[in-house]
Amino acid sequence: MFDALYISLIILILGLVFQLHRFKKGGQFFKENKKEHHTNTFFQVKDFALNSFFQTKLFKAGKIRWGFHFFLFLGFLYLVIVHALHGVTSPVLFDNYDPTVDPYQFLRNLTGVLVLTGCAAFLFRRGFNNRISQDKNVKYKGVFSIILILLLVLSGFLLEASKIISEPVFMEMVEDYSDLDEETGLLDLKLFWKNNYNVVFTKDIESFPNGLENGRLLNEEYCLPCHSNIKSAFLSSVIAKTIATQGKALNHYRIDKTFYVIHYYLCLLLLICLPFSRLFHLLLIPFASSRKNLGLDTFLENKAFINIASLYACTNCGYCSQVCSVYPNFQITGNQDVLPHSKIESVKRMIQNPGTDNFWQLQSGNGECTMCYNCTDICPSGIDLQSLWSVLDKKLNTMGYADNSSFIKDTSLKEWTKKEEAYIRLSPGDELTSDLADRAEAFEKCIQCTICTNVCPIVEYDLNQNDITPHQVMNLLRLGKKHLATRTRMVWTCLTCYSCQEHCPQEIRVADILLELRNCGSVSADLIKQTQKPIRLINR
Repeated sequence: MFDALYISLIILILGLVFQLHRFKKGGQFFKENKKEHHTNTFFQVKDFALNSFFQTKLFKAGKIRWGFHFFLFLGFLYLVIVHALHGVTSPVLFDNYDPTVDPYQFLRNLTGVLVLTGCAAFLFRRGFNNRISQDKNVKYKGVFSIILILLLVLSGFLLEASKIISEPVFMEMVEDYSDLDEETGLLDLKLFWKNNYNVVFTKDIESFPNGLENGRLLNEEYCLPCHSNIKSAFLSSVIAKTIATQGKALNHYRIDKTFYVIHYYLCLLLLICLPFSRLFHLLLIPFASSRKNLGLDTFLENKAFINIASLYACTNCGYCSQVCSVYPNFQITGNQDVLPHSKIESVKRMIQNPGTDNFWQLQSGNGECTMCYNCTDICPSGIDLQSLWSVLDKKLNTMGYADNSSFIKDTSLKEWTKKEEAYIRLSPGDELTSDLADRAEAFEKCIQCTICTNVCPIVEYDLNQNDITPHQVMNLLRLGKKHLATRTRMVWTCLTCYSCQEHCPQEIRVADILLELRNCGSVSADLIKQTQKPIRLINR
């Protein structure tokens, strides 16, 4: 078994080296100028400490989910440090450690139950979370790692339960720690352990007068310093009672040794899979949390890039998609790359195979982002998603994938009009989305009071570049110029803050109409672009 351990450790080390090499190589993908590029080496120590150990970002996302995840983390950490590595940690941390005494016996069962509960909650959420389950490639990511942990902990409980009922294990302890035999009270000790520790013996043990009392005294003398009452092992003792009905057969085949081998090799498999599975995020989350966010000056100096190691800190939890301000766009277009947690997977594929796939869909999904920072603020892994989307937009542009707004403006009006009426399906069997922009009653009450324009943050802060204001978009619709409205900058820069809609005295759904126009324009643009090859563009 030691050979298997050494082989597993070698594979673990080689896997870590491989991943570091892959991250370094893949990181070049986002570097525009290798000579002028300077890596940002500043770290956020506070965020590193709080998010790595106390998972503050996850706490912000949801208190109940944080509870499940945090106690799973604590439970697994305890099992690794105190149980799996007891040969190393017990001499340093504990004076008299023994796995069969309390509080260690109780804590091992308690932390094991916490891990099992956390794993079950993860699987349940993956099975019923609609936003995650939209993309099957994302839905099942991490499931293997959770199932592996689940099997590891279950095998541990089965191992402990099988040792509780094992007569061979009992006799080994008697031989090692006492000089008892049948003439000096061994039968009395067996009777006591049968009644109080659920040991299953091959031969029936007769009860003699004062036998149990004598067995109790012998237990106190020889066993009690190393064996607490098994009731504290609340789950293992229940499993032991359940399998005790077949105890004689299980003891005959030494099922405890079988469970030990299974448990041991599951531990080694966990080590081997660490660099190649979702478990690797345990090491990458501290890294992602420590990175300082990219600033405006970094982008202006063309030094912005993303360290792809932080991308692999993503656990596909879906929190970012739940708060995404343009999630309604996904409901309309069905483009998975609108959702941040799905978009990260597409970015990984793009880095791995930049010239083999068509990334118009990724460009379209990323173009929907309004830079609201909701995803970055809530990301439990601490990934600077907002910087990622900005860098990605620039990279796609240099690869020839123009954003939909620029693409529409560069498309002839004749060609654009042909695709204007493209159907958009919400889901199989459903027809088109809302048709606010096509129904006169939705906007005909507009009196051009300009209140929507006066409260619009885009008009205020983007006045020099904006071409048309919200009330003017409504006027274009009244003139029957929907195809022109979809080509305006206002439609594509709208933050969907809903200030215009909330303040409209005529209760016109201004923001909903702008969003619908953008979605219709995106779908139409996507239909055209899918048939075209990327054209390398000059910086816009």
